Amino acid sequence: MPSSGSRVTLSLCALAALSEGFDTQSMGVAAPHLVAEFALSTSQSTLIFSSTTLGLFVGAAVGGRLADLLGRKRTLVVSLLLFGIFSITTALMTGPLSFMAVRLLTGLGLGGAMPNFIALASESTSEARRVSIVTLIMAAMPFGGAIAALVALGAQAGWGWRTIFYVGGIFPVLLSGLMAAFLPETRRPVPHAAEVQGPASVGSALFGGQRAATTLLLWVGFFFTQLVLLLMLNWLPTLMVGLGYTRSQASWAAVCFNLGGSLGAGFLGRLHAGARRAPWVATTYGAIALALTAVSAVGKSYAFAAVACAVAGVFIIGAQLILFALAPLYYPRSIRGTGVGVSVSMGRLGSVVGPLFAGALLAGGGGSATVLLGILPFVVIGGAAAFALAFRSPCIE
Repeated sequence: MPSSGSRVTLSLCALAALSEGFDTQSMGVAAPHLVAEFALSTSQSTLIFSSTTLGLFVGAAVGGRLADLLGRKRTLVVSLLLFGIFSITTALMTGPLSFMAVRLLTGLGLGGAMPNFIALASESTSEARRVSIVTLIMAAMPFGGAIAALVALGAQAGWGWRTIFYVGGIFPVLLSGLMAAFLPETRRPVPHAAEVQGPASVGSALFGGQRAATTLLLWVGFFFTQLVLLLMLNWLPTLMVGLGYTRSQASWAAVCFNLGGSLGAGFLGRLHAGARRAPWVATTYGAIALALTAVSAVGKSYAFAAVACAVAGVFIIGAQLILFALAPLYYPRSIRGTGVGVSVSMGRLGSVVGPLFAGALLAGGGGSATVLLGILPFVVIGGAAAFALAFRSPCIE
């Protein structure tokens, strides 16, 4: 059984993951309202979507490195505070340019938080249960996304889209205070030689000790899996409207997508934690391809569409959560923040490309089905990298 300190750490990390999921989904569910209020073109919408993930890209790399240098708790508390403040500021914006700038800053704060709560969760559980427990903790992300979609439904009833960002900002500000007060101090064990020579360089952390192939596979897996995931999170409501459904139905489809991922993550995590990880990786990414094809062909049956979105959520979100759980296993504790941070950062780069790719297809005259089928090659590439990663030996420490 985990110690009381470990249970507190895991609980706080789950709440941080929930905040991440809420904010990630908030842009997708608020998008139809933003487009109407600011009269945004498709290209402007795409830039706003990508500004947050660009901030996440930079923030994850910097935050992971700072964690190894300054400590995980301190970096996580400050990152969550900045993320919350700028999320609240988002609700005060009145034009597309200022909105985009604030979303970039929001991403910087949230990006710095993510590699830290992933590493902390991994370090707070036993070796045998790390993949399954961390996957379960990270399942709070899609649950947070489902909450954002539900808040959006309330916004349609008269709350206004700004409520989404007020809620999404106040929570991490409060959470940063809870972490400052109750998160156990984390030690940063450094080998004796490193105490004299200083911490390992970024290059040595990522590619030294025969980690080069593993690091590159993690980068490819994160990049293409996050590309698909963030495209779906940001564009799913819009794509569902393009398939002929109402905004309310589109919001419920987003709820189904996120709840599917949240509820299915624990089951997938247990499967991938076993000795037969490679076959389950192939099954997971194959199921993603089938689910995307099903969503693109739903016709006018909303019941089928909702089920297809839920199944897509199980495997798309599940694949990403499993990568989050696996990444800390391949780096020693003293450089874990750097390794996880850069892997997450590469995923965030994919997050930038995904919405841009969808926006380009839609701006070029493509429909929702074109976008959903157009990302299938990316699923294949990401799945191939994750499959190869299953044969790499972890560095458990």
